[in-house]
Amino acid sequence: MVFALDKDNGDLLAFSSPIETDEQCKRIDVWDGFWLFFDEDGSPLEARFEDMNRSDDVVDSPGAYTLERPMSGLWLQERLAQVVTVRGCGMTTVAELVEILKINRSKRVTGHAKRW
Repeated sequence: MVFALDKDNGDLLAFSSPIETDEQCKRIDVWDGFWLFFDEDGSPLEARFEDMNRSDDVVDSPGAYTLERPMSGLWLQERLAQVVTVRGCGMTTVAELVEILKINRSKRVTGHAKRW
């Protein structure tokens, strides 16, 4: 699961895979920074563009992008105040989003932790 937060209107979209983000989030808007992306546990993701059509240092049309973890950044849990609406993957409320983030975060912790 991947989350995309529209910085303009606070609409949070949930996608079952990163590939779906390209269908809903215009590449030029991603390039211009109108979307923030998060992994299923709420950790930040950054769009990294593979190739771009450039002319005189102006991006005409950004190419495809991948979502990768940056070195730092705010988690979705830290940006909940910016979320106005939630859509996708069966979620419709911020409360449902918070619960999914808790579940997914706990999966990440238990998946990486070793018991001695």
